[in-house]
Amino acid sequence: MNSSKLSSRRITALPFFAIGTLCAVLVGPAMIVWSNQPNELAGVDTTATQHAEKVFPLVTPETKLYRRPVAVVAMESGRAVVANRRSGTLSFVDTDSLQVESEYQLGGHPTDVVRSGQSLLVTEQEGRLTAVEVKDGEPRLQWQVAMPNEPATVRISSDGEWCSVCSTWARRVTFVSLPKAIGQSPEVLAKVELPFSPREQLLLPEQSRLLVADAFGPRVAVIRLDDFQVESIREIPGNNIRGLTLGRGGENVYVTHELINEIAPPRSSEIIWGSMVSDATREISIQSIIDPTASLMSGSRFIAVGNNTRGAGDPNEALMRHDGRLLVTIGGLGQLGVVEPDGIGVTRIPTGKRPVAIAEFSADRYLVANELSDTLTRIDFHFDASVVRKQPKVRGESSQDETPYSEPESYDEQEYSSSEYEEESYRTEDYDTSDYELDGDDGESEDAGYESESYRASDDPEREPVLPVRKIASYQIGPDASDGVDALFATATTMNLGVAPELEPADRGEALFFDASLSRGGWYSCHSCHTDGHTSGSLADTLSDGGEGAPKRVLSLRGVGQTGPWAWIGEKSEIDEQVKQTLRLTMQGRRLNDRDVSDLVAFLKSIPPPPAAAPSESEADRLIIEKGRHLFETLDCVACHSGHVFTSEATYDVGLDDERGTKEFNPPSLRGVGHLNGLFHDLRASSLEQVVGEFRHQLPRDLSDEEQLQLIRYLRSL
Repeated sequence: MNSSKLSSRRITALPFFAIGTLCAVLVGPAMIVWSNQPNELAGVDTTATQHAEKVFPLVTPETKLYRRPVAVVAMESGRAVVANRRSGTLSFVDTDSLQVESEYQLGGHPTDVVRSGQSLLVTEQEGRLTAVEVKDGEPRLQWQVAMPNEPATVRISSDGEWCSVCSTWARRVTFVSLPKAIGQSPEVLAKVELPFSPREQLLLPEQSRLLVADAFGPRVAVIRLDDFQVESIREIPGNNIRGLTLGRGGENVYVTHELINEIAPPRSSEIIWGSMVSDATREISIQSIIDPTASLMSGSRFIAVGNNTRGAGDPNEALMRHDGRLLVTIGGLGQLGVVEPDGIGVTRIPTGKRPVAIAEFSADRYLVANELSDTLTRIDFHFDASVVRKQPKVRGESSQDETPYSEPESYDEQEYSSSEYEEESYRTEDYDTSDYELDGDDGESEDAGYESESYRASDDPEREPVLPVRKIASYQIGPDASDGVDALFATATTMNLGVAPELEPADRGEALFFDASLSRGGWYSCHSCHTDGHTSGSLADTLSDGGEGAPKRVLSLRGVGQTGPWAWIGEKSEIDEQVKQTLRLTMQGRRLNDRDVSDLVAFLKSIPPPPAAAPSESEADRLIIEKGRHLFETLDCVACHSGHVFTSEATYDVGLDDERGTKEFNPPSLRGVGHLNGLFHDLRASSLEQVVGEFRHQLPRDLSDEEQLQLIRYLRSL
């Protein structure tokens, strides 16, 4: 590829005004790392770089930090580098001894890390791509380049000449050349704009294509790498695409996602059999993806990660083993799913809270990053049955002869009470240490030197781990050896990344938000519909409108603490009451006490509003926005969408009704409305252009084409 030919080229794949999916901070919500940066760093060109030989500050082992690992990469000599988004650190880990060798303060909040030779490329939430040289065991800053708003993932080309960075809020993929010599600067090769919020990406070297997935909705963009143009945009039935990986032979792609059934209400039968929300991996041929005329679903295979009344809420990153078994991190239940090559059998291995990333170190050794427990889990596959331990029962699972759930109660207006839910709390331990006894005659194995104890260092259930403890267990994978097939076994060893302070309410609430055990059977978490605190953009019949049969658009939770009353019909004046109703009617899983509900509310209130889809870029643009603002006020749009939150406490009849005859709705906030790819309560409008032009939503008069453009431009600036 001729980099000079592509230098500084701006390639617009689709019109920038195309309405993308409502998007979120894709590194996972947390109080101190939320950011609403503009599309470009103020005063810094995207080609601007910094060169330095700065050694990053060393973090002492006793420093108490919330780390929140989000990415892990293999280095030489069995070392791993872990990117911690909350602490803003890089942890260097010896994977043999499972010890943290050192930890360094990066300066920003990393969202992803990949290896490029002896260097690392790190995307930081603050809006930059950072190159880190690992020299003499120490990370040193090589260069930095500004990136569009909130870069989430980075991938390196097969020849190492360039990398691609997905920026979610900016809805943009940026291609950057990688310097080969000291003193050279990276160069922006192309900027590809998309009509959705990109996150996951997968390089197809043989096809010279890049696949970029919608973080919330069903779309996948196919980008040609010879000219950096969008070739096509395909749709996969589902939402929350979190994993893209190649299959054996390079002919198929495996996509992890969830599928929300918009017409299935949360009845017991609909939930426990995965009819309301399915947790899945889809196998799709590469040829059908890159051929825009081919049927995407022709020859595809739907692999149920959750099955037989056992959900697998929030499947995340996936990786294909050499033997054809697919490894899927199950974020909502803290497990690693090992899917058999036939796609039928799935073995669940407990890890830590919310596993989000997995890296391969050898053919039979993998490392899983558990974001919400600040832990790593090493998975070693082997064929030695002598070290097999009893598989511990995973929270939320039940044996075949157990009745997993009681008969569902009728839906009524009874709310939670403190006394009713005090007995069963979130503080329940994830693991029973008695299940980790060895099956050998003398109770010894090569792993016997590790401690088998709780993640928590004290009996106080409110404290997080304060010691680098270990947990070990082994599992049989796949067929029984008695069938004449060699059985595969896996040993899971979990370690802490360091000392953690006591959790604040919002931090405890964050763990609840991503916990699929809050749903019946573990099929979904709050995150499943309100993706990373935002929305899947789909319809769901959650019963929050007082009954079933009228599915509504899943509302964003960004800035939700400021936008009461809650739900489409504005029934709840207090946010904790809305949360309780959701837990009771929609989730129907593990019950929470009042403090847990308060923690969950604290987390929701910590999520900031979304940034503007299109902030002003020039003086001429600001004039257009100002004219649109004037129209917004004079047309009396402020009657329903008022104040800095652009909503109202009342309900209004705006000429729209649902299937149950409901006519009055509480107006949703217009902050970040430009990110939506579906509007109104039932998604009947696909864009702001359609709302203003076709539906003429509550407009007192006809608008000229110029006025429509001005009003839409103003709305996209909110």
